[in-house]
Amino acid sequence: MRTNHQPSDSSQLSIAILADDLTSAADGAAPFVARGLTAAIGRGQLPRQAAGVVAVDSASRSATSSQAFERVARLTDRLAGRDLLYKTVDSTLRGHITEELEACFAASGRKSMVFAPAFPQAGRTTVGGIQLVDGIPVSQSSYGQDPVHPARHSALADLVPKRITHVTLLDALTQEELDAQIASIEEPESVLWVGSPGMAAALARRFAPAKSPVPLIDAIGNDVLVVIGSANLRSHLQADQLQQVDGVKLLRGPRTREQDPGALLRRIAQDAAGQLQDPRFGALIATGGDTMEAILDLLKVREFEILQELDPGFPLGRARLGDGRSLLLAMKAGGFGGDDALQHAVARIRGATPTL
Repeated sequence: MRTNHQPSDSSQLSIAILADDLTSAADGAAPFVARGLTAAIGRGQLPRQAAGVVAVDSASRSATSSQAFERVARLTDRLAGRDLLYKTVDSTLRGHITEELEACFAASGRKSMVFAPAFPQAGRTTVGGIQLVDGIPVSQSSYGQDPVHPARHSALADLVPKRITHVTLLDALTQEELDAQIASIEEPESVLWVGSPGMAAALARRFAPAKSPVPLIDAIGNDVLVVIGSANLRSHLQADQLQQVDGVKLLRGPRTREQDPGALLRRIAQDAAGQLQDPRFGALIATGGDTMEAILDLLKVREFEILQELDPGFPLGRARLGDGRSLLLAMKAGGFGGDDALQHAVARIRGATPTL
């Protein structure tokens, strides 16, 4: 049964995150970790590891709408007892958003919903209830042409289930604007919070006061495997910067869309999982939640912990493999980050990396 106390004391606060893909689960948890909380990620199930933040990937973005509804309802029922319930959505409004919000709200026991998918640091803003990517309505951008998960709507109101009547839609051009609005909302434990990494950052600032820095993560001397499963041009420009970097093995699909993206994903994942049998690899970086999910399926990794953010929306975690080895996991969506994002991530993983 969900607790009813006001989550004013961060030491008492328990936080649940439900995401439709793995990248969203991880980057939803990372801002809380940066402010001193622990976080564990479960894939299709609650993680066994105790943590202040529990995030679950329902893997429903690639499912059918009815499967997405069922998975979200089942997992929300398991997570609703936590003080703060945050349902992630893609900042480009892809996936089964309406079905998932309907299922999540019904199972959550919450009284109202706050919907704020803006992620200003990645160029995703909301103006007049319209979601924009670099100033363009998202359904008219390249994300509207995505052959796997196209963005069909730009207006937030078009995605809100009719059964949910107490809804607040937030505009935001900057992270500071989003932070201020989220900080002002009363009775947060009665709200279903819905958004992207911008909301995660705002919620973390409100409910997880920063603690003293924790020790540095030990540098790894092992090689890093980088897997580009996305055809997004930005991911390939980022990968181009790694071709001459020592200690990096790069696997990537074609720059153009394949007629059978599922077959391509399976090939890349099988290649990556085979490479990771070699103990010379200490870290895996993947672009795209589908890519990391496919690789972790083959490695039989069902949960992992989040250590920090390499950059906003670029979380770093650690998993335990079946042979007892630890493997660092870093992941981001294909469509954002500067040209040096992957190069910067490799450098931080192979150096002494601060957690704040």
